[in-house]
Amino acid sequence: MSINRAEMKTMWTVLAALCSFVILQAADRLLADWIEPIAGETANVLLESLGFAVCFAILALGWMVFVPTLCRQRLMTSALFASVGLLNLLHSLSRENMPLANDRFGNMPSDMLGWISQWIGAVGLLIVFSLNNAPVKAKTRTYTIIPAFLIVSAIAWGVFSVDSWNEDALRSIQPYQHASVLLLYAAAASVILYRHRVERPQSMLTIVQALIWLSVSKMEEALGSGIGDIHYLFAECIKVFGYYYLLKGIYFVLIEEPYKRQKKTEARINYLAFHDELTGLPNRRMFSERVKAEVGRAEHNGSKFVLLWLDIDRFKTINDSMGHSFGDQLLVAVAERISKFTSKPEKVFRLGGDEFTCLLSEIRDVKQAEQEAQRLVELFDSPIRVGMHDFHLTISVGMAIYPEDGNSLDLLLQNADTAMYSAKQTSNGWTRYAAEMNLKAKEKLLLENDLRIALELGQFHLAYQPLVDLESERLVGAEALIRWNHPQKGSIPPSEFIPLCEENGFIIPLGEWVLRTACIQSKEWQRGGYRPLIMSVNLSIRQFRQHDLCERIERVLEETGLEPQYLELEITESIMADVAFATGMLEKLKKIGVRISIDDFGTGYSSLYYLKRFPIDKLKIDRSFVSDILTDRNDAAIVSGISAMARNLNLTVTAEGVESEGQVVFLREQRCQEAQGYFFSRPVPPDQFIALFEAESDCPGRQKESTA
Repeated sequence: MSINRAEMKTMWTVLAALCSFVILQAADRLLADWIEPIAGETANVLLESLGFAVCFAILALGWMVFVPTLCRQRLMTSALFASVGLLNLLHSLSRENMPLANDRFGNMPSDMLGWISQWIGAVGLLIVFSLNNAPVKAKTRTYTIIPAFLIVSAIAWGVFSVDSWNEDALRSIQPYQHASVLLLYAAAASVILYRHRVERPQSMLTIVQALIWLSVSKMEEALGSGIGDIHYLFAECIKVFGYYYLLKGIYFVLIEEPYKRQKKTEARINYLAFHDELTGLPNRRMFSERVKAEVGRAEHNGSKFVLLWLDIDRFKTINDSMGHSFGDQLLVAVAERISKFTSKPEKVFRLGGDEFTCLLSEIRDVKQAEQEAQRLVELFDSPIRVGMHDFHLTISVGMAIYPEDGNSLDLLLQNADTAMYSAKQTSNGWTRYAAEMNLKAKEKLLLENDLRIALELGQFHLAYQPLVDLESERLVGAEALIRWNHPQKGSIPPSEFIPLCEENGFIIPLGEWVLRTACIQSKEWQRGGYRPLIMSVNLSIRQFRQHDLCERIERVLEETGLEPQYLELEITESIMADVAFATGMLEKLKKIGVRISIDDFGTGYSSLYYLKRFPIDKLKIDRSFVSDILTDRNDAAIVSGISAMARNLNLTVTAEGVESEGQVVFLREQRCQEAQGYFFSRPVPPDQFIALFEAESDCPGRQKESTA
């Protein structure tokens, strides 16, 4: 168990107090012969006056200093030692030869006042530090201090109004008074140590040190014969030490530490007001102030500065697939990487989410700005390490130069953001703002608004592309592909609106509509007498991350009447990023009875280990490998390897993007089971798809309706 500095100091205090006590007892006679001639009443008065001054200082700390941070312990301690100080003063003034002395009774009233003062101090410390501390209002001071003065007044009146004192009775209870005070001091110290047994702050240990000195003072007093004795003088001296440590502890626990906490909280609030809590980078507020300052400096000097707006490509996919905790770790790593971009890290800001900005001052010309933007993109050529793994990221950077691309903060921000979204069209690059970009951004916004009502107005429809068995040349399935007929813009390709749906979350209701519509159509073909086909429906990563996905699919199958074995869900390799979640979800889907295929295989997080672990039925080779298999040996080798691997894993292989007879021949040679592409048919509406049934080589036509 480690011992901190304050605990070590407390141990040394115990040792010092005990040594002092032992030394005083050993050198009692020698010290008495040396001190008594020069001490006497004057020394006692000075020591008691010093003790009163310390009590008054404790009162001042509780009454006047740092009133906004006033707390229960601080206020009660100030009231307590106001009482103790006044009783000690009366004790001193009522001794023989002092103004309040009564020759009839000698030192008996003074002794009684001293005993009461010690009792009140010991009991008060025990009570104060046994209670929970809490803030109190400033007006509470009056309600606390006034009763303290009334109690002191009542005690003084009671002591000084006594007509006769029994000296023998007082002397008989004196040992009990000493013992009770020592026990109360010990109890107070024990309570403090117990209440702070987990963590012992310096302030509370200082209070314990004060109680140690007060206990030694009481022990020294108990060995003497009363006022004027050398032991009494030593006791008063040690008591001043105790009061000093008590004052020090009260200052620590009730003033300095709350004040430090308040300042620390204020500093933290001020820091968070201008810095991002996750990455520690300056935030949007500080960014605004810095840009305004740069604008003023550029106007004065006639100089330029550059704003680089950075966004992580596919961060939402990474965040959805890997989880938000991983996303936060990735953002911290990216922030550290970007901070190395400039010689002044304070010129790098996080605006929120996965958006960062770099402010480059005093750029000479456009060429230098373009070189800096390219250098920022190349900064992410090397992988970023998160935990025990390395990840390759790409970024998109938008650039705006002051004053050509905007002469105000809002305009610069808007144009840099617009340029960044333009750079995202290709990813892993940078683009400088151009005026025509605003028109594209406006079109994108209008398109996003139109998406919201397109589903309600029935502007979406499905086209179906056939999947063909390469050996029998028979239809084995159909892939449902969404199309959008805009009333003003005509047919809008999925490559334009699907990324928008992924970005704004509209892909979830749209994906469920596609699933339901495709299942209804498949069931209608079956009711029309055509043999059942596998209906393939694409599942986005956002849909896949829904925890109630299985329940949604089961509800659609139940409502449409389609058997689960005729539904195939196509997922992309991006789901492999979170292996644990993906494995659990795929196993749940397989329990429903649906089929699972990996779409665009070879373009994402490919891993043979995942193929072995995941319960999947089919691999779909991406069209980028199929298109050049007759001319590119590498693509041919990849397709051949995927086919052989899939066969060994008992997986079906479908080649996408087949457009020629030569490709079909090659795929048959590689024993690829299925294919789809323009060679067989373009995606067609449901009524035209029926013609594909009729045109099969074996001309199965329509099955005769069963009379059963």
